[in-house]
Amino acid sequence: MLRFSKRENYATILISELYTDINKKFIPLSQIAQKHGISILFLRNIALDLKKAGLIEAIEGKNGGYRLKKSKNKIRIGEVIEAVTHRSLFSCCQNTKNGKCQANSCPHGFSLQRLNNEFLEKISKITLQDALS
Repeated sequence: MLRFSKRENYATILISELYTDINKKFIPLSQIAQKHGISILFLRNIALDLKKAGLIEAIEGKNGGYRLKKSKNKIRIGEVIEAVTHRSLFSCCQNTKNGKCQANSCPHGFSLQRLNNEFLEKISKITLQDALS
């Protein structure tokens, strides 16, 4: 079954909010967190992962915030998900270690790992602009 974690959902929300800013100004995380009812600390951790992946940039201070680092047509949905995902998206059983299926002890593990890889490959072809326009 495909399950997106809160982390993946909130990363998508954050990227979507930054995408909709036509002026490309820096948007405070507090504004996004309040608008969507997300913990600012949790959102900050997600933003750090997205920043490490080179998808967003930040400045600190009174007029600080975050904005997209890449062009809207260069960011791919798969990049966003992979930047914050620390597990397989498809899981078949409780036989997991650190969020990853232990395929050798699960009859469906290898199939689901392949499905996971193919899903990530497909969404890596969809740009942010394609998905949100």
